Amino acid sequence: MSSTTRAKNQARHERDLVQLTNLPTATGREDRVIAWVKRWAGRRKNVELKHDRYGNLILKRRGVTSRKPILFTAHLDHPAFVVTAVEGKTLEAEFRGGVQDAYFVGSKVRHYSGNTSTKTSPPGTIRELRPAKPGGFKTVSVEFRQAVAAKPNDILTWDVGPAQIKAGRLHAPACDDLAGAAAMFAAFGELLKIYKDDSGGPDVRLLCTRAEEIGFVGAIAACKSGIIPQSARLIALENSKSFAESPLGGGPIVRVGDRTSTFDPELTHAVGQVAQALAAKDAAPAPGSHAENFRWQRKLMPGGTCEASAYQALGYTATCVCLPLGNYHNMNEARTRIEREVIDLADFHGLVQLLIAIGRTLDDPQATVPLTARLDQLYRDHRSLLV
Repeated sequence: MSSTTRAKNQARHERDLVQLTNLPTATGREDRVIAWVKRWAGRRKNVELKHDRYGNLILKRRGVTSRKPILFTAHLDHPAFVVTAVEGKTLEAEFRGGVQDAYFVGSKVRHYSGNTSTKTSPPGTIRELRPAKPGGFKTVSVEFRQAVAAKPNDILTWDVGPAQIKAGRLHAPACDDLAGAAAMFAAFGELLKIYKDDSGGPDVRLLCTRAEEIGFVGAIAACKSGIIPQSARLIALENSKSFAESPLGGGPIVRVGDRTSTFDPELTHAVGQVAQALAAKDAAPAPGSHAENFRWQRKLMPGGTCEASAYQALGYTATCVCLPLGNYHNMNEARTRIEREVIDLADFHGLVQLLIAIGRTLDDPQATVPLTARLDQLYRDHRSLLV
């Protein structure tokens, strides 16, 4: 690929990244992001879009099928508020997601009407936080300066400003997990161009899930609905809280596990081999691009639990690749205030590059050698030493 083509591709991927991470979304109210996905698929004649009865979406290349497809999967929600009652200038809302109590009272939020509008009015201020009841959510009272034309099921998001690229980093309202979704759409789009023949190439699919932020309910539903082939290999894409040993700018992370479980060792090993092969090529970056020589990390990432744990527990083969994330769930812990989430653009472009390579080489026996095969070869080579 020429440096000019690579730069154009990255610019297009960044436009979609900014657009997606700027969309208002909430658990159970992912409508605006779902509409974006449907528009993306509708512009491509060789993409087939289906959904299950729970609203999870799956995209695949027309005419291509296999017994063991590769599924890149990302969730479409982000921690946010859903309106439950309107009383003049005050809105009552429940918060669907995980944010510490100290960040609520005094913080400002924005209101979005219906399920399509991205227009908003002046922000309101959270005046009261009430604890969750069993099986429910935290609730808040939000005061606006004037009466709000709101209805139940409208959403409120943190008032943090729009998605913006600054000094090689994206600062956005909702990187988790819309940046992961942007990466898989970018990679899938490139694979569609590489494999134009309907009958050839890898069977790579995208799975877009709902309601992850309250316990990956959409992913559980997808497992139960039958939309995921039982022999599929799922690679969950996430944005995971960055630590000193997993820094922004260190590259996308092959995540071997999370706070709850470790992931499929054979699939994780294969993804790691693909990443290692990319790093070994040590390709020079395109002039003017944010990409450097491919870098990657291999970490446990115990900051939270991701959908890969759910897929594993429900009998699927799964692992995870994530982006290191600053201000996880919009929490700036150093200042105890709500701010935009942050990812490094080089990490994002590296993730796109890795996903393309996974699609192209995961099933290439020359590129990914099963761990069991390596162990068998070691045994054959050196078992005589045990006699």
